[in-house]
Amino acid sequence: MNKKVIIQLLLLIILFGLFLFVFFQYFQVQEVLIKETNKEINKVIGSEIDSETGTLIKDLEYTFTDTSGNYYELFSKLGEVDMKNSDKIFMTNVEAYIYLKNSSQIKIVSKYANHNKASNETNFFENVKVTHLIHEATSDNLDISFNKNTASMYNNIVYNKPGTQLTADRLEIDLITKNTRMFMNNESEKIKIIDTK
Repeated sequence: MNKKVIIQLLLLIILFGLFLFVFFQYFQVQEVLIKETNKEINKVIGSEIDSETGTLIKDLEYTFTDTSGNYYELFSKLGEVDMKNSDKIFMTNVEAYIYLKNSSQIKIVSKYANHNKASNETNFFENVKVTHLIHEATSDNLDISFNKNTASMYNNIVYNKPGTQLTADRLEIDLITKNTRMFMNNESEKIKIIDTK
């Protein structure tokens, strides 16, 4: 072969290699890998993104299933993505449903919530109401962590079931064992129990 042809082929190979390097490096083409795992499943469905800002989501629906088979649905009329961390969403007019394994549905309603898609933690606040069967609790705040398997209600808790009303500072629930603990922040104060029969 001629030296010119060899040099041209080498230059062509180098040019093609540079093109591929630039394409993959700067345009960050990522392959989509589908793997069947028992890990957490996340998805955002049925939402409409604001075309002007790209950060507002109307009628957001978010679902999550953990490794234990517990299922979580989260709905909001409006969601705003945090520009500094796209995993964080600030929600307005929120409704959530938790379906724990071997348990009845838990419904949560609040005016606002902060949700982290990466950690699946949700902080509900303002006019929080939780209902489960005949039980109902209201508070200013509720934090749910599926990583820690805990739910924590605090600030102005009022718990109602037929015939009884309790007021306390804090209510903590273990989502695995379903054990519940209600207490006051100040140990010298007592939980108030009112017989409503």
